[in-house]
Amino acid sequence: MSKAVPPNVIPPLAQKFGGLLKRKWFRELVLLVPTITRRRFSNKTEDYGVFEPSLVSHIGQLSIYVRDIARSRQWYEQVAGMVHSRTAEREPHPAKSGWQIRCCYMSAIEHDECLVLVEEFDPTGNISTPSGMSFFHFALEVQGNRLEDVLAFARQRHDSGFRPNYGPVRHNSEPPLGDGETGGNVACYLYDPDWNNVEFCGAMDTIQNYRARYGDTKGSERA
Repeated sequence: MSKAVPPNVIPPLAQKFGGLLKRKWFRELVLLVPTITRRRFSNKTEDYGVFEPSLVSHIGQLSIYVRDIARSRQWYEQVAGMVHSRTAEREPHPAKSGWQIRCCYMSAIEHDECLVLVEEFDPTGNISTPSGMSFFHFALEVQGNRLEDVLAFARQRHDSGFRPNYGPVRHNSEPPLGDGETGGNVACYLYDPDWNNVEFCGAMDTIQNYRARYGDTKGSERA
């Protein structure tokens, strides 16, 4: 992994304090500055609620820019257990005249070619560097989809030398794993070689369960 940490990535030193995010006062302190500058409307994580499902049933494919297909392919094979399907030859970029791309297609257990690793080449033939500035994270569901499956996944990855940057946690306000977020799912997060923040999760709660538990109360009232 490159030593240069993009500005949108939590520095390794700060990652060591990730456990404090389970403390409500610490979360609100971290979110205070973006709230004052109006990048967030509240520093109360409970104010970000669970919404009705959209009309989209699932995401068919996710494509991300990478700097080295071979390195990223190895990471997603070793960490996520994904399987390489095929790697295409260079082809013209669909949106940038004179640029080229090369794509590597990765498959999950029940979803072929759901993740595409894309190398991008400028008109001189040099590979571009993904900025990551508009990217927050994406989530991959762990096989089994249970609390114990996510905890086992996190433990196995840690023992294999892949240190999570956050988690495992449960996205609700209930101890001992609750971090005050919403969704109810159990999750751990790891950075891939290009600093994409990848969530490995399971046991997502349902909107029906949330309504049965909290009714129509606002997020801050649920805390």
